[in-house]
Amino acid sequence: MNILTNQLYTLIKKEENQALIILGDETHPIFKAHFEGNPLLPAFLQVDIVSEIFGLNITGISRSKFMEPLKPLDEVMIRFEKRPSGIKARLLKQERTCSEINFEIR
Repeated sequence: MNILTNQLYTLIKKEENQALIILGDETHPIFKAHFEGNPLLPAFLQVDIVSEIFGLNITGISRSKFMEPLKPLDEVMIRFEKRPSGIKARLLKQERTCSEINFEIR
């Protein structure tokens, strides 16, 4: 776990192609900095969390789409599928896709 993700989330369950996490509360320094009064999980940390949980060596992002913010205490399901070009990850809450990121990996 890196310093930015330390205590940012709790891993509830992990399987081969998916994981369930719960984000920390609004007192975490990341949420205080991004943004005070309207805390949300920055996109770069979504990438870090996926990489950290699944042990991926991400070398690039070929496509990303952020449709709905992830906020403190959200329960987030991370699902990914391997593709010839890399990994496609989706971050969902209540079965709604919040983020979709295509990673290039080594």
